[in-house]
Amino acid sequence: MIGGIILAGGQGRRMGGLMKALLPIGGQFMIERVRDNMLPVCGSVTAVVASEDQAKLLSGLKLPCLIDAAPGQGPLAALHTAFEYNCYSALWVSACDMPFVSGKAAALLQHRMEESGSLAAVPEVNGRLHPLHAIYRAECLEQVERCLREGDYSMNGFLRRINYAKVPEEKFKAAGISFSFVDNINTPEQYEEAIIRKEV
Repeated sequence: MIGGIILAGGQGRRMGGLMKALLPIGGQFMIERVRDNMLPVCGSVTAVVASEDQAKLLSGLKLPCLIDAAPGQGPLAALHTAFEYNCYSALWVSACDMPFVSGKAAALLQHRMEESGSLAAVPEVNGRLHPLHAIYRAECLEQVERCLREGDYSMNGFLRRINYAKVPEEKFKAAGISFSFVDNINTPEQYEEAIIRKEV
């Protein structure tokens, strides 16, 4: 069984400073949609937030929260906090602004990671990697720490240091998985579009 981690500590600058996790889509907050899609394949799901204030905003959602030890330094620093408290052999990591995350996609990624003996499995869709809908083994903690020590806070910089399986979009297409699982909401326009597509 793997653990689920939702990265929810962003500032939402392009959304006018709104906490994207609490934007409603289809009668649920966005982070609830992510949680509910993760729970069937995860032993537990935990959010990583930037502050006590953010944790309080999520306190009524039956979603345990970890406070990012290095807020404002991006998803890799939040991932470090998740790994430090992790008790699973691997983590499915998703951003809170990805309302169409897919348990089927996560299962395919996990299978590919185990089949290849890699430290992680990352989808490549629409010509780019999507490290915030990916599976990472607990052993990645060492390289995450090394990146942060050296001042490299980018997810791509971290990926360059580990042996990971790149899973091309053809694999998801063959499995009947919509590419929308990698869509993330950064702007009001993308949010409006997601509301229209909420049934996906």
